[in-house]
Amino acid sequence: MRAVRAVPMKITRALTENGKEFTDRLFGLRRRTATGNHDFDRLCADIGIEHRLAPPMRSQTNGMVERFNGRTEDVLQSHHFRSGAQLDQTILR
Repeated sequence: MRAVRAVPMKITRALTENGKEFTDRLFGLRRRTATGNHDFDRLCADIGIEHRLAPPMRSQTNGMVERFNGRTEDVLQSHHFRSGAQLDQTILR
């Protein structure tokens, strides 16, 4: 996974929505729990990342993730980092 190699720190958890890209949990008329056997689950397990799913019908959780991702993207696009250490310090702040 390119993202894991690109970041200067270890990714330990991933919080995702319940889209079909991330889970085999079904919604609508037939609800069931995720099996943990989806391709994304297996990829995370292979590289040591805990995959968590946002609670269904809890848009505020997804909104928090989207705001965090947007803020991270803004910082990464608006700053020039001279080293991995500078990037590390900025992300930790």
